[in-house]
Amino acid sequence: MSSISVRLIAGALLFAAAGPASAAYVFNGTEVAIFNFTTGNNNNLQDGNARFYSATSPDFGTVQARVTGWSLERVQTGWNSYTTYVRDSKLAVYSGGLGIISGDDNGGADNQHTSDNEGRKDFFLFQFNAPVAFIGAGFNTYSVLGRTKDSDATIKYGFNYDQPWNCQVGACGSLNLDGKTEGYLNGLFDGTFESLGTGTSGHRLFSPEIHWGNTWLIGSSFVNRDGKIDGFKLSNLAVVPEPATSAMMISGFALLGAALRRQGRRGTALA
Repeated sequence: MSSISVRLIAGALLFAAAGPASAAYVFNGTEVAIFNFTTGNNNNLQDGNARFYSATSPDFGTVQARVTGWSLERVQTGWNSYTTYVRDSKLAVYSGGLGIISGDDNGGADNQHTSDNEGRKDFFLFQFNAPVAFIGAGFNTYSVLGRTKDSDATIKYGFNYDQPWNCQVGACGSLNLDGKTEGYLNGLFDGTFESLGTGTSGHRLFSPEIHWGNTWLIGSSFVNRDGKIDGFKLSNLAVVPEPATSAMMISGFALLGAALRRQGRRGTALA
């Protein structure tokens, strides 16, 4: 899919606070939907579990999402040869946001209940009921295994209609990823980019270009150029449905980061 370049021009931005779950950002009369990932429980915590969320923009209706947790495991398959496989993982929720517990995370000890790239590389998979663009997200950063904090992220986007977005494990198995190769995973997406973070928790915008897809991935950096352990939870996610293209083109969403930070200051203490 081709992307639409968006000028970061200043414009009127209003923050409508009606609680984290229903908060919205208004750009010249157009509201962007915000998913809140800080509530829920871990009663059904198992590999391959899914969580369902919805966010509403009065201008474009309700957007629904299915979120699952995964990891990439590099396995030696021969002398000096390796293959990376996708493994299903546990998607957990905390007051600090969504986290992932994969097979090598020692039950989540030492802040390995985050999306991290120590050993296996963890990632969130988002399946939406309609194409959306990712605008920004809240990253709560943690020190994993006592190492320096960092929150670089790999983000992928694409379109997949082979299976229902809201499928249940056992019915269609979340795109049947468990045991597939990294190459198979990459083939599901049209593009990828890196979102560089720091050791400070906060909210940040993504690429200055708008990309569309009904299937998205956010993971601790697969590239990891600086060699630090990226460990974070996702507290919220700002998206805009595809029909909002023209509204985004005339909006000043360069100011979104400031509004996201305002929401972060309202949040609860991190878990």
